[in-house]
Amino acid sequence: MEWQKYIWVVLTLLAVFLSVWMMSRKSRTMPWLSEGFSGVVAGAGSPDCLYTLQGASEILSVFEQAGVTGVEEGPKDYTELRLLLSKLACMKKDLMSPSGLVQATLRQPFANTHDREPVGETVARCLAKTIPARELDLGFELWKTRGSELLRRLCTASRLTEAQATQQEERYQRAWADVYNVAKGACLAGEPMIGGKPAGPRDPGAYMSDFVMRLDKYEGYY
Repeated sequence: MEWQKYIWVVLTLLAVFLSVWMMSRKSRTMPWLSEGFSGVVAGAGSPDCLYTLQGASEILSVFEQAGVTGVEEGPKDYTELRLLLSKLACMKKDLMSPSGLVQATLRQPFANTHDREPVGETVARCLAKTIPARELDLGFELWKTRGSELLRRLCTASRLTEAQATQQEERYQRAWADVYNVAKGACLAGEPMIGGKPAGPRDPGAYMSDFVMRLDKYEGYY
């Protein structure tokens, strides 16, 4: 009968409409990430951005081959060191990216053992040229000291020789210095930018009082 054919047509169209509607809702719930032309943001190496930081993969590889994750304190310290290297590598990637956006560091988690603030926030202030030099130095100094402490404990747990432990420390110091030099050039040079435009007199910017400027270099003690 004619009316049965119309019912089948209507039901078919309704099923297609519901399928398209459900797929569009699902796509809106998935995280969207712009890759740009500077390479992938997430999932490039282990940890993310690893290939941008020379020496980082070698540091982790030595501990992996030594089986450090099989000892009592090894897994926790190794996981934190991986995270710290990931932050350094992704920070370098963001600061050197022509996009000028916070992408690689966007999803890096905060760790109160080695962070003063989320690394994505630091990168955002760097790109806007609104981070004071002293705050940048304090953040990097914490990464340096905490990384060295983790390395010492992992070298002991891995039973590395003194020569191997020294080589690991040198690799980490070179990687840290690499990112620190990039950050000093990208974060402190140039005029503050707010929303991609030069900051005006009413916009927020880096500020240090005369009292803070007269303070000696922070050595980790109060």
